[in-house]
Amino acid sequence: MTKQNIDLNNLDKSNWKLFKFEEIAQKISKTVKPEEADVDIYVGLEHLDANDIHIRRKGVPSDVKGGKLRCYPGDVIFGKRRAYQRKAAIVDFDGICSAHAFVFRANSDIINPKLFPFFLHSDQFMHRMVDISVGGLSPTINWGDLKHQEFLLPPKDQQAKLAQLLWAMDEVVERETEVLGKLKIDKTVSLKNYFKQDTMEVQLKKIGEIITGSTPSTKNKDYWNGDIPFVTPADLETQISIEKTVRSISEKGLQVTREIPPNSLMVVCIASVGKMGISTKRCATNQQINTIIPNVDINAKYLYNTFNLFIHRIISRAANSVVPILNKGDFSLIKMPLLDKIERDKFVKIADKFDDSINDLESKIQSSKALQMSLINQLF
Repeated sequence: MTKQNIDLNNLDKSNWKLFKFEEIAQKISKTVKPEEADVDIYVGLEHLDANDIHIRRKGVPSDVKGGKLRCYPGDVIFGKRRAYQRKAAIVDFDGICSAHAFVFRANSDIINPKLFPFFLHSDQFMHRMVDISVGGLSPTINWGDLKHQEFLLPPKDQQAKLAQLLWAMDEVVERETEVLGKLKIDKTVSLKNYFKQDTMEVQLKKIGEIITGSTPSTKNKDYWNGDIPFVTPADLETQISIEKTVRSISEKGLQVTREIPPNSLMVVCIASVGKMGISTKRCATNQQINTIIPNVDINAKYLYNTFNLFIHRIISRAANSVVPILNKGDFSLIKMPLLDKIERDKFVKIADKFDDSINDLESKIQSSKALQMSLINQLF
C-alpha cells in the first residue's frame, strides 16, 4: 500500500470546489414490479451492513411485492430511511432494490466513480443525511432536500490516486475477512468431528438448572441502581462473553429475579431465539432469556460451542408465530450431545484456540476499518 505523493495530514484544499449533490450523482428512479424485472437478485436494506461498501447478502425478487428500484453494476444503493444506520453499498449485478433506498450513479465528470462510495461513507456526508432526514419513527431523506446539499471535492486529477489508496485499504480488509470466514469454518468442522452417531444425547434439564429471568418494576426504586448487572438480549454479543450491561439491580427487599453465577449460559428465548452469551460475573436477566447454570462437571464453554453447532434444534423448537418464543418447559426438553469429561475438556481447548485466533483477527479487521474510516474523514 502506498500513499503515493498524497500527504493526508496536510491536504491542500485551496483548489477544491463545492458541488451540489445533484451535480455529483444522478438519482436512478426506474421502478419495476419484481415479477416483471427479469433479474434474479433483490437487495433490501436488511441485506446491507452498516459502514460497509460491499453487499454480502442478497434476496430474490419473489421475496417481495410492490414497486422496486432497478439497479445496475457500478450504482450505489443508499438507505434513505434511518440514515444513522450508515448503509451504502456498491452494486455489482443487475437487480432490483428496496424503494426505501436511493440508487445513485456517480457523475464521472465531477467525481471518480471509484471514489464515490467512500465519499458517501464519510462522516461529513452521513451526518448531513441525518440532519436533513424528516419524520419521527422512521426518519427519511427527501431527494428535494438532498440534491441541493453542497460538498467540497478534490480536483479530478487527485481523485484517482485517493481512490487507489482507499481501495488498497479495502483489499486488506477483504483479505482479512476472507481468512476470518475460513477460520470460522475450520472451527466448525473441527468441533463437529468430536460428535459421532453414537454420542450420548441428554435433555438440557439434566445438564444443569434452568431459570428464566424477570424484570423488576421500574416503580420500585429498591431494585434498581445497585451493583448487579442486569442483562437483556441487546447485551448479549455474538462473542463468548458478556462485555457490557445497561443497568443494574440492588439486593434490597424481596428478590424478584434470580441471580446468575459466573460461567452460566444465557440463551435468548423470545424473538432472536438462540442468541447466546456466557456470564463473566454474577448478574440477572430479563424474562426474554433462559439461563442454564451447568452442573459442576460441565463447562459453560462446552455448552456454548455445542449449542452453536446444533443451533437448529433450539430455533426449530421455538413456537411458529410472528414472534418466536421458546418457553422454559420446551427449552428444558431439547436434547444436546454430551461427550464424556475427557473429550469435553479436549473440545473446549480446541474451541479456545480457535476463538483466540478469531478474536485476534477480528481485532485486526476492526483496526484496519478504523484506519480506513480515518482516512476517508481526512479527505472529506
